[in-house]
Amino acid sequence: MKFQTILLAIFGVVAVVAVVIFSVVPVKNSSKNQGTVGAVGGVTIWGTFPSTRELLKVFEIFNAGYKDSFAVNYEFHDPAVFDNDIVEALASGRGPDILLLPDDLVLRHSDKIELISYQSVPQVVFQSNFIQAAEIYMRDKGLIALPFAIDPMVMYWNRDLFNNASLTEPPRYWDELLTMTPKLTKRDPQTSDIVQSAVSFGEYENVLFAKDILAMLFLQVGNPLVAVQDGKPYSKIVTSNGKENVPAQNIVSAFRFYMDFSNPQKPNYTWGRARQNSRDEFINGNLAIYFDYASAYKPIQEKNPHLNFAVAQVPLPRGTNAEITFTKVYGLSVLKSSRNKQTAFVAVQHLLTDPLPERSFASAFDLPPVIRSYLAQPPTDSALAVFYDAAIRGRTWLDPKPEVSNKAFRRMVESVASGRNDVSIAIAILHGDMVAALAPYQ
Repeated sequence: MKFQTILLAIFGVVAVVAVVIFSVVPVKNSSKNQGTVGAVGGVTIWGTFPSTRELLKVFEIFNAGYKDSFAVNYEFHDPAVFDNDIVEALASGRGPDILLLPDDLVLRHSDKIELISYQSVPQVVFQSNFIQAAEIYMRDKGLIALPFAIDPMVMYWNRDLFNNASLTEPPRYWDELLTMTPKLTKRDPQTSDIVQSAVSFGEYENVLFAKDILAMLFLQVGNPLVAVQDGKPYSKIVTSNGKENVPAQNIVSAFRFYMDFSNPQKPNYTWGRARQNSRDEFINGNLAIYFDYASAYKPIQEKNPHLNFAVAQVPLPRGTNAEITFTKVYGLSVLKSSRNKQTAFVAVQHLLTDPLPERSFASAFDLPPVIRSYLAQPPTDSALAVFYDAAIRGRTWLDPKPEVSNKAFRRMVESVASGRNDVSIAIAILHGDMVAALAPYQ
C-alpha cells in the first residue's frame, strides 16, 4: 500500500499538473524531466495497433528522451487473440507491464489492473481534459486506464453513386436515408437480384462491425445497453412495466430500423445475404453508404485509388438531444502483475503528458487525439476534420466480453432475418444473453 501511495503520488502530481498545462506551455522531452524519479529499466506495452514504421518511430523518439532512465517496448498482438494472449501470459507469469486496453476489454480485465486513484487524477481533471468516451475507464474508486487513442465510427459515401442518383449530399438524419434508399438501390433487370445497395444494414455475417453499428443506434436513442449500480454492471436492454420486464421501446425501434433494410417486404429493402462483405462492396463501388472506423480511410484508398468517396458524420435520429457516434477507445493500463510498476506508471504519465507521443501516435494511424484541447484545433484536411468531430461525439458501452456479446448480437439479428423471431422477442433473448454474460461481474 505504501508503495502504491508513493507511486501514484509521483504519477498523480506530475500527470495532473502536466495535463492541465502542457497544451499551453511546451515542455522539452528530456531524461532530466521531473517525474522520472525511481524509473529504471524497461517496460513492455501490449497493444493491437500494428507495429508500423511510424509507430516504432514514435517509441524510438520517446525512448531517446529518457535513455538515461527507462525505455518502453511496444509489442503488437492480433486483436482476434489479444484477450486470450493476456489470459495465457498472466497465467504463466510472463505478461507485459502495460496494456493498451480497448474499451471492450475493460470489464474482462479490470481485476488485473492497478487502479489510478482519484486523489492522483481527480475526476474533474480527467473529464475536462479527455474525450467523453474515455469515461468508460472510470470506476468508483479510480481509473482503469488513461486514454491514449480513439478510433471513431464515421460514414463513408460513394460520391459517384450519389451523383448518379441526383443526390447532392449524404443523409444527416436516419429518416433521410429511408427516402434515399430506393434511389441508391439497383437490381439486375434479368434476375431482379440487387447489384447496388444503398446501405449494408439488416444482416450480420456480411456486415463488418454489425454489433458496433447496432450499439451505435441503441446509444443514439439513449440506451446505454449496460449500466452500473453500486459497482455492478447490469443490462438496460429491457425495462419494467410494473408487472414484467419488456424490451425497451427505444431499442425495439432502432433494431427494427436496422432490420428493415434486409426485409424484401419493405420499400427500403437493399441488402441481403447474397451480398459480399460490406467493405468489399464499398471498395468495389457497389455500396453507396458504408459505416466503418476512421482507421479504415487509408486502407480503402489503398485498395481502390480510383474510388470517388468521402467521409461524413454518421446520421442521427431527428430531434436528438445528443449527437452521438460509436467509437473505439484505447487506454494505457498498468497491470498488477508488473514487476516494474513504478517505471510503468512513469512511462504512462510521460506518454500522455509530453507534447509529442500521444499526438504522434494518433498521426501514425491518421486518427484524432484523445485530448480535448487538441481537438479544439481542427485540421485543414477534410477527412481528418470529420474524424476530430466524431471523436468529440464518440461514445461506447460496457461490453461484458467481445466474444460472447458478438455471438449474442449475431443470434439476435439472424433470428429476425430468418423469420424465427420478431424484433421484440429477439431483443428479449439478447437481454438474457447479456444478463448471463454480466453474471461473473456481479
